[in-house]
Amino acid sequence: MIVRVKLYASLRRYRPEIALGHAFDCAVPDNATIGQLVLETLLLPSEEVAIALVNGMVSDRERLLKDGDQVALWPPIAGGAG
Repeated sequence: MIVRVKLYASLRRYRPEIALGHAFDCAVPDNATIGQLVLETLLLPSEEVAIALVNGMVSDRERLLKDGDQVALWPPIAGGAG
């Protein structure tokens, strides 16, 4: 099945060929989870992915993906007033 992935902030360095602000299609096995997408398909270090949104909703790594899902991945983000 195909999901559409968008990497944000420092995660973009893993797909430098993708233009800023663009997503890319990614083939994953049926019944793949977000965790499998991150680790096995995209080959991203687990500790570098802090937030995953599927179709705009925050999701955990056990969430099963469906054909056509839109996945956004964010690294850990720090900042704000202390």
